[in-house]
Amino acid sequence: MPRPLVTLPGERLTPDEYLADHDENFWRTDSSGCWKLERQQHFVESGDASWDAFDRGDWPRALALMEERRHALADYEKRIARHGFEVRRVRVVEEPISAYLIWELHSLNVRFQEGGKIRIADGEAVAEAERHEVLPELFILGRKVIYQVLYTESGELDGAIKSGDPELIRRWTATTRRLYDEGEDLGTFFARKVAGRVPSAAW
Repeated sequence: MPRPLVTLPGERLTPDEYLADHDENFWRTDSSGCWKLERQQHFVESGDASWDAFDRGDWPRALALMEERRHALADYEKRIARHGFEVRRVRVVEEPISAYLIWELHSLNVRFQEGGKIRIADGEAVAEAERHEVLPELFILGRKVIYQVLYTESGELDGAIKSGDPELIRRWTATTRRLYDEGEDLGTFFARKVAGRVPSAAW
């Protein structure tokens, strides 16, 4: 029987409300930093030029577009550092690696090379935490805000649940931190599992 998705208590936001609220709060993050947990194995990222190229089967163009935004990513990472906090991301990756994740991991590797702090947790690493419920997609901004980012069944952004509950933030920060601390740096994982791979044409 499929396990249900964890659902956090809080305020339901539409996609536009979530994006606006996140933009307003992100640069106010305190020195404890941000934590991002990505669990789903497939998303739809329409409007991202590289993802659009990947989606239509143009892998060389998808890779070229990732390289074109390298300098922008480097500037973004420097801006975060100037604001005095870090963004640490945990990406759950299950085997076999999905076509979408081959694309995303290539994209994340560019960010990692420019200073992004990204680690990989495999399915075994999250199994204990998911005995009863599937982990949510999370973006935690310091000690003040937690978002459970929501997606449709097809993988499109469907808004978020927002909370400022200190206990909720503490608990999910601890869970995400543990996965991060036990995870593998994206660079070594990418070299072992992803480098040189082309997504199947059947995505």
